[in-house]
Amino acid sequence: MICCIFGLLMAANAQEITFKYDFNNNSFDGWVGYDADGDGNTWELHNTTTSGGMNGTYGLFSSCYNAGELTPENYLYTEDAYLITETSQLHFFHCQSDIVYYQENFGVIVSENGINFTIVWSKRYTAPHTDGKWGEEFVDLSEYAGKTMYIGFLHYDCNGFSANGIRIDNVELLSEGTSIAENTISFEVYPNPVENSLHISSDVEIENVSIVAMNGAVVYEGAYNKNGIYVAELKAGVYFVNIEKGDETITRRFVKK
Repeated sequence: MICCIFGLLMAANAQEITFKYDFNNNSFDGWVGYDADGDGNTWELHNTTTSGGMNGTYGLFSSCYNAGELTPENYLYTEDAYLITETSQLHFFHCQSDIVYYQENFGVIVSENGINFTIVWSKRYTAPHTDGKWGEEFVDLSEYAGKTMYIGFLHYDCNGFSANGIRIDNVELLSEGTSIAENTISFEVYPNPVENSLHISSDVEIENVSIVAMNGAVVYEGAYNKNGIYVAELKAGVYFVNIEKGDETITRRFVKK
């Protein structure tokens, strides 16, 4: 289960830490994971010397090998969207899991809706980091200044024949004057996870609702029934509910059991 230490500091008028995750409490709170290749392996938290974080602490790990060769397409991204400015940078550290099987490929991803992601930076290892050494990156996000974005990582386009797994640790968003995007509409879905009927609680009247799967497919679109939306026939997995009010579109995530 994707479940991380969440430390959020609201930025003022200087380059500050908007969010910082060191994952040292072995929790994924504040993050969403998706196993797009469907092999049952996704991002995990480890603290071993070969798959854990820096200095023996917990860190992110996505595998290329688990009792056989894998071809990962594993997404991990923030549960909240953040307002990006012209100074925004994603700062993090990375390292391969194995110095022999090291040819990892991974990227930084962003999305306005938490469904359709764009790779804004990527790296393919052509040599391993030596023992105890990590790469450090500052990824420029200024292209998206003025937009509210979900931010994360994608481990992809590599396999267990030449790679073993990617490790990422100490992730922070550095920005001037950013924060979690504020919505003018209060909107929540329940129960979550849901089995049969999904209900919406909102401070405004809801007219039209859409439900979107992780692959971008719209699985429901229409009027909201106050008795709930019947979702029992949906496959188990992660979905998104969208409502619109004027120029504003609000999205909430739910899990179908």
